[in-house]
Amino acid sequence: MKKFRIDWKQLAVIGGFILLFFLLMDFNARINELNRLNTQLSKMQTDVSYNKATENALKEQIQYATSDAAVNEYARNNGLVREGEKLVVPIGDSTPVPQGSKEPTPVPVKVTNREIWWALFFGK
Repeated sequence: MKKFRIDWKQLAVIGGFILLFFLLMDFNARINELNRLNTQLSKMQTDVSYNKATENALKEQIQYATSDAAVNEYARNNGLVREGEKLVVPIGDSTPVPQGSKEPTPVPVKVTNREIWWALFFGK
């Protein structure tokens, strides 16, 4: 019967495999963290671009709201006039009233009891 002996070279190889296993596990965890952070980065970039577009739209609205054209439009829509102008308000309803068309009323057809029973038993 042979004795099972382990020498230092075999221990070094086994220790190397164990060390390699733990290094690969750490590498895998770091790769997963990198993927998660890249996904989060792309979401943030999308949010930033959306917020920049909203900011630009709001700046345009502010620029228009502080312009003379917006003031004139508001004044015209609310019945205000400039100096020297006169406000003209039309009297009466200017929308035409549609004329109703008369459709003929259908005349009911008299059906006898014999025809009703015939239709019930034998169809039309």
